[in-house]
Amino acid sequence: MKRSFSSQIVLTLCLIFLTILILSAATQFIYYRASLDLTRSELANVVEAESGVLSFLPASNVQNRQQIRIQLNYTTRATGKDTIVCDENGVVTACSCGLQTCEHLGSQLPISFLDLAKSSEIGFAAKVRLECYDDTRMAAVKLVTDSGGNPGYVIASVSTARILNRMSGSFRLNLIVMLMVMLLSIPIVWWLVRRQTKPIKLMTAAARRMAHGQMDVRIPTSETDTEELNELAVAFNNMSRALAQSERKREEFVANVSHELKTPMTTISGYMDGMLDGTIPTEQHRKYMELISGEVKRLSRLVRSMLEISRIQDKGIPASRKRTFDLCQVVGEVLLSFEQKINGKGLNVETNLPDAGALSLADPDAITQVVYNLIDNAVKFCPTGGTLGLCVKEAKGGKYLVSVSNTGPTIPAEELPLVFDRFHKTDKSRSVDRDGWGLGLYIVKTIILGHEEDIYVTSRDGVTEFSFTMPKTANPDERHRQSVVNPIE
Repeated sequence: MKRSFSSQIVLTLCLIFLTILILSAATQFIYYRASLDLTRSELANVVEAESGVLSFLPASNVQNRQQIRIQLNYTTRATGKDTIVCDENGVVTACSCGLQTCEHLGSQLPISFLDLAKSSEIGFAAKVRLECYDDTRMAAVKLVTDSGGNPGYVIASVSTARILNRMSGSFRLNLIVMLMVMLLSIPIVWWLVRRQTKPIKLMTAAARRMAHGQMDVRIPTSETDTEELNELAVAFNNMSRALAQSERKREEFVANVSHELKTPMTTISGYMDGMLDGTIPTEQHRKYMELISGEVKRLSRLVRSMLEISRIQDKGIPASRKRTFDLCQVVGEVLLSFEQKINGKGLNVETNLPDAGALSLADPDAITQVVYNLIDNAVKFCPTGGTLGLCVKEAKGGKYLVSVSNTGPTIPAEELPLVFDRFHKTDKSRSVDRDGWGLGLYIVKTIILGHEEDIYVTSRDGVTEFSFTMPKTANPDERHRQSVVNPIE
């Protein structure tokens, strides 16, 4: 498997090489076209200049021919372009080499090339094969009439090999520049890629440490890093903190479950061992079997509660379980179930329930459990002769607000955010609330959040109050009256 560092370097260098190659090719092409245009312009100038000389000197005169050869030779030395003159039949009559016995004299030029001068003032051929030369040439031709009225042609040419030699020098220069750029790019690319991959390596190392249980790992952010890398580092740190918090909660949950299961399991084991080894007399077996049965039922309630919590957290409250019911009726029925405990402690009950009822759309069984747990909690912590308060009233946003309050010790401010946590008890010794598991309020919160509603607690001046919201549903009779007043048209 390729490493990110090496693959990034290879990819970046390949992109740089490809870019330089494309730029070099484009530069060479442009330079080649410019060279051709420049050569063509130079050939045109030579032909134009020699045509002016020829038009004043009749080529039939021997002395004039000698003068023409001298002129052509001078032009060749000055411009580097070979020049020849031929008659109307394409036979070479003068050459720029300047020799009277030049081997080019008498050569026959192709008529197709000479015809280019007839279709244009100056004819051009990018590649033409002239009999008097051994190589391929770029040539320009012009039809000229001397002072004696004799037609002829002036041809200026240059070897295409000379143009290519000039191009090869440019190509070598481009190649050298390309190699120098590549050599300079290697350390720069190495530094840039190393700088970009360093945070990734840090995150990889941090992830390995987290995999080994070190949840306190954090990735530092830097102003020199890119915004995306800093955002990734922040997200990683947030994930690390969330995992650390989740791990702490998991450890606390396991510790709490172990603590809660330890006492009943120890009690059951002790009673069973006592009956088996004869420590407990036979006539008392029934008594201790009843105690064991009670502990088993408590364990069963714990398991059911945890399963119910897990179900609600995973799936929420299904719509099929929701129906319209009266919140006041639920509060009243639950209150009646606590009549014996309320009378036993001599509590004063204050209720504030609307006479018309309070219809809501929810899971009535789940809300009954919420009200039961809240009243049970309030009765449990309300002192003898204290006051238990129940209230259902309308709230903003088409909601009902249900409140359960009790007088008694004020919950410390630092404990309020924790009262809905699993297995949390304000009594740290867990000895006062022997029958409780610390799951009642956690179940309440889970059910209310499963309905997408809110729940909160306040405790001040000796009064603790739990309040939660429920959706408001119109009374069927009221909906009927509205439909009569506003009939559908």
